Amino acid sequence: MTSEQALSISLGLQGPCVIARLTGDFDFGSAAEVRDRVTKALDLTQPPLLVIDMQAVSVCDSSGLSVLVYLHKAVTASGGRLLLSGLNGRCKHLFAITALDKFFDIRSTAELAIAELNEPGNSPPFTG
Repeated sequence: MTSEQALSISLGLQGPCVIARLTGDFDFGSAAEVRDRVTKALDLTQPPLLVIDMQAVSVCDSSGLSVLVYLHKAVTASGGRLLLSGLNGRCKHLFAITALDKFFDIRSTAELAIAELNEPGNSPPFTG
Protein backbone atom coordinates (compact mmCIF):
# COMPACT_ATOMS: atom_id res chain seq x y z
CA MET A 1 0.00 0.00 0.00
CA THR A 2 1.44 3.35 -1.05
CA SER A 3 0.44 6.78 0.11
CA GLU A 4 0.37 9.72 -2.24
CA GLN A 5 2.40 12.75 -1.31
CA ALA A 6 1.31 16.05 -2.84
CA LEU A 7 4.08 17.76 -4.75
CA SER A 8 5.48 21.03 -3.50
CA ILE A 9 7.57 23.29 -5.70
CA SER A 10 10.11 25.73 -4.33
CA LEU A 11 11.45 28.22 -6.88
CA GLY A 12 14.36 30.57 -6.38
CA LEU A 13 17.29 32.32 -8.01
CA GLN A 14 20.92 31.69 -7.22
CA GLY A 15 23.12 33.89 -9.34
CA PRO A 16 21.86 33.55 -12.92
CA CYS A 17 20.23 30.15 -12.21
CA VAL A 18 16.60 29.36 -11.60
CA ILE A 19 16.39 26.58 -9.03
CA ALA A 20 13.26 24.41 -8.87
CA ARG A 21 13.19 22.06 -5.87
CA LEU A 22 10.50 19.41 -6.10
CA THR A 23 9.22 17.46 -3.12
CA GLY A 24 6.66 14.63 -3.24
CA ASP A 25 4.98 12.84 -6.13
CA PHE A 26 5.76 14.26 -9.60
CA ASP A 27 2.86 12.70 -11.47
CA PHE A 28 -0.21 13.41 -13.57
CA GLY A 29 -1.77 15.41 -10.76
CA SER A 30 1.17 17.80 -10.40
CA ALA A 31 2.79 17.86 -13.85
CA ALA A 32 0.85 20.81 -15.29
CA GLU A 33 1.58 22.98 -12.26
CA VAL A 34 5.32 22.22 -12.47
CA ARG A 35 5.34 23.00 -16.20
CA ASP A 36 3.48 26.29 -15.76
CA ARG A 37 5.36 27.59 -12.72
CA VAL A 38 8.83 26.66 -13.96
CA THR A 39 8.13 28.02 -17.46
CA LYS A 40 7.13 31.39 -15.96
CA ALA A 41 10.27 31.42 -13.80
CA LEU A 42 12.48 30.94 -16.88
CA ASP A 43 11.69 34.52 -17.90
CA LEU A 44 13.84 35.69 -14.97
CA THR A 45 17.15 34.91 -16.69
CA GLN A 46 18.43 35.04 -20.24
CA PRO A 47 19.62 32.70 -21.48
CA PRO A 48 17.66 30.47 -19.11
CA LEU A 49 19.80 28.42 -16.73
CA LEU A 50 17.70 25.89 -14.83
CA VAL A 51 18.43 23.35 -12.12
CA ILE A 52 15.63 20.97 -11.21
CA ASP A 53 16.42 19.33 -7.88
CA MET A 54 14.58 16.02 -7.60
CA GLN A 55 16.26 14.72 -4.44
CA ALA A 56 12.97 14.75 -2.52
CA VAL A 57 10.80 13.37 -5.34
CA SER A 58 9.34 10.07 -4.22
CA VAL A 59 7.51 9.14 -7.45
CA CYS A 60 7.89 10.31 -11.05
CA ASP A 61 5.57 8.97 -13.74
CA SER A 62 5.33 9.50 -17.49
CA SER A 63 3.58 12.85 -16.98
CA GLY A 64 6.52 14.09 -14.93
CA LEU A 65 8.98 12.83 -17.53
CA SER A 66 7.01 14.58 -20.26
CA VAL A 67 7.23 17.89 -18.40
CA LEU A 68 10.99 17.49 -17.94
CA VAL A 69 11.44 16.85 -21.68
CA TYR A 70 9.23 19.87 -22.46
CA LEU A 71 11.29 22.10 -20.14
CA HIS A 72 14.56 20.80 -21.59
CA LYS A 73 13.39 21.66 -25.11
CA ALA A 74 12.16 25.12 -24.03
CA VAL A 75 15.43 25.93 -22.25
CA THR A 76 17.72 24.72 -25.03
CA ALA A 77 15.62 26.44 -27.73
CA SER A 78 16.30 29.71 -25.87
CA GLY A 79 20.04 29.02 -25.77
CA GLY A 80 20.08 27.94 -22.13
CA ARG A 81 20.95 24.84 -20.12
CA LEU A 82 18.96 22.56 -17.84
CA LEU A 83 20.58 20.29 -15.27
CA LEU A 84 18.74 17.74 -13.15
CA SER A 85 20.04 16.84 -9.72
CA GLY A 86 19.46 14.42 -6.90
CA LEU A 87 17.87 11.52 -8.76
CA ASN A 88 17.58 8.58 -6.42
CA GLY A 89 15.77 5.29 -5.94
CA ARG A 90 12.86 4.69 -8.26
CA CYS A 91 13.40 7.95 -10.16
CA LYS A 92 16.99 7.03 -10.97
CA HIS A 93 15.84 3.59 -12.13
CA LEU A 94 13.09 5.13 -14.28
CA PHE A 95 15.60 7.41 -16.02
CA ALA A 96 17.90 4.45 -16.68
CA ILE A 97 15.23 2.17 -18.18
CA THR A 98 13.85 4.97 -20.39
CA ALA A 99 17.38 6.07 -21.45
CA LEU A 100 16.57 9.60 -20.30
CA ASP A 101 19.74 9.45 -18.22
CA LYS A 102 21.51 9.83 -21.61
CA PHE A 103 19.26 12.72 -22.72
CA PHE A 104 19.54 14.89 -19.60
CA ASP A 105 22.61 16.33 -17.90
CA ILE A 106 22.31 14.91 -14.37
CA ARG A 107 24.39 15.88 -11.34
CA SER A 108 24.39 14.13 -7.97
CA THR A 109 23.49 17.27 -5.99
CA ALA A 110 21.83 20.62 -6.65
CA GLU A 111 24.93 22.34 -5.27
CA LEU A 112 27.14 20.76 -7.97
CA ALA A 113 24.65 21.67 -10.70
CA ILE A 114 24.35 25.27 -9.48
CA ALA A 115 28.14 25.64 -9.21
CA GLU A 116 28.56 24.35 -12.77
CA LEU A 117 26.04 26.79 -14.22
CA ASN A 118 27.47 29.68 -12.19
CA GLU A 119 31.03 29.18 -13.47
CA PRO A 120 32.26 32.25 -15.35
CA GLY A 121 32.39 31.65 -19.07
CA ASN A 122 30.22 28.55 -18.82
CA SER A 123 27.97 29.45 -21.69
CA PRO A 124 25.47 27.04 -23.17
CA PRO A 125 26.70 24.98 -26.11
CA PHE A 126 26.09 26.47 -29.54
CA THR A 127 23.22 24.64 -31.19
CA GLY A 128 22.63 26.81 -34.26
